[in-house]
Amino acid sequence: MKNNIQKRLINMIPGLLLWGGIILLFILSFTQPIIVVYLVIFYILYFVYEAINIIFSVFRANNKITVVKKTNWENKLEEEFKGIWKDYYQILLIPVANESIDILTPTIEAALKIKYPKERKIILFATEKKFPEGAKIGQLFKEKYKDSFGKFIITEHKLVKGEIPGKASNENYAARYIYKLLKEEKIDTRKVILTSSDADYRHDYNYFAYLTYRYLTEDEKDKAIYQPIPIFYNNIWKVSIVSRIIATFSAQWQMALTFKTERLMNFSCYAINLKSLKQAGFWDPDIIPEDERLFWKANLEFGDETKVVPLFIPVYGDAVLADTYWKSLKEQYKQLRRWAWGASEMSFSIPNVLVNKKLSKFKKFNLLFQQIRNSFERAIAPIIITFGDLIPELNSHYQKTTLSYTIPTIISRILTVTTVLIIIILFFESKLAPERSHKSPLKQAFSYLSWITYPVVSILFAAIPAIDAQTRLLFGKNLQYIPTTKKS
Repeated sequence: MKNNIQKRLINMIPGLLLWGGIILLFILSFTQPIIVVYLVIFYILYFVYEAINIIFSVFRANNKITVVKKTNWENKLEEEFKGIWKDYYQILLIPVANESIDILTPTIEAALKIKYPKERKIILFATEKKFPEGAKIGQLFKEKYKDSFGKFIITEHKLVKGEIPGKASNENYAARYIYKLLKEEKIDTRKVILTSSDADYRHDYNYFAYLTYRYLTEDEKDKAIYQPIPIFYNNIWKVSIVSRIIATFSAQWQMALTFKTERLMNFSCYAINLKSLKQAGFWDPDIIPEDERLFWKANLEFGDETKVVPLFIPVYGDAVLADTYWKSLKEQYKQLRRWAWGASEMSFSIPNVLVNKKLSKFKKFNLLFQQIRNSFERAIAPIIITFGDLIPELNSHYQKTTLSYTIPTIISRILTVTTVLIIIILFFESKLAPERSHKSPLKQAFSYLSWITYPVVSILFAAIPAIDAQTRLLFGKNLQYIPTTKKS
């Protein structure tokens, strides 16, 4: 009972901070509008500074990606770890729900092309009993490619009491299964690296060799999670401008995070030593934000030495695409709300981190501060940037001051910088995205011009899903896991 009350109170924190901040801004706009003006200007300057920082980080990351993709990592491994590296197994865990064979085939074909000794490549095709078509597709792949991998293992997860539907419960079942199987076969699980992927992810042919190299060259290799760069560009020229903007900013944010290691958290696709995964307790099968939970469990288990190691290699996934335009928008909203649901992890992280003796005070503060900061900024930043200068206008006395006429101009000029940044973003998009299927100059021009919708997209598909998730937490409402609809 006490734990339930504690969890409920902590889950209210994101919503209280969010709505408390919004209400405070409105109160100050009537009582101290000048304070609101300075707060808004300060935050917009901070936003522009961060945006410029991100652009420079993306530039650096792009250069590193180019080098990584051109390097022969098998040769490098042989030069530095003669023969030793070939003792390491690589597992690609592919959780499957209701994805079609059209989505799954490119995933398996990309895995086939990954350069690594085939006897050390393992496919863990994790299906759900609820969706029997997944196991049938897995069996087709197994028969077709049985000689192309060391193992092709199909698991079929059946939901049991205490679990909820979702990627976490499926991965938890599959990872425990493969751990037990390899232990029975006397395989050293310290020499097994497992990559948690998605059903639509296509890995670069250098992925396993590069991952093995980074693993072997890390000092505390068994206390790390290895994070490649998820880029949702497989179908980028088929999706709505909303999904394209979100996919582009998501990719570039992930690239920027490779240089912001204090904020870097494993997301969507990542790798970890199988023995370390067992030590951390695998994935918890009763939650939605499985990535965040594993991050916290690893920190609690390994303490200050825990780290997320950036891998400068892209992993390509599908952006959201449904049968109709409006269904795509609806699915996109649900996906972003589910990502924002990571704020619910505060009820796990705060009480456990505070009493953990393996974490220093500094590490505790940084972990919790970044968690609170991320949830708060995700919800409020687009609102302040788009409407911040309008909030003081609620005060009729402020409307008559000279400041009320000059501030919008000042803010507009500051935000002009973001126009230049968007042009740079489009440049990097062109370098990372596949070649366009259409060459029409008119269509290309329209696709660029459609970026003027960015402020609207940031409100409707960044701020509002986050507000939705945090408000649900505030009032004790749950969120159901719904797999995102994707089509190639």
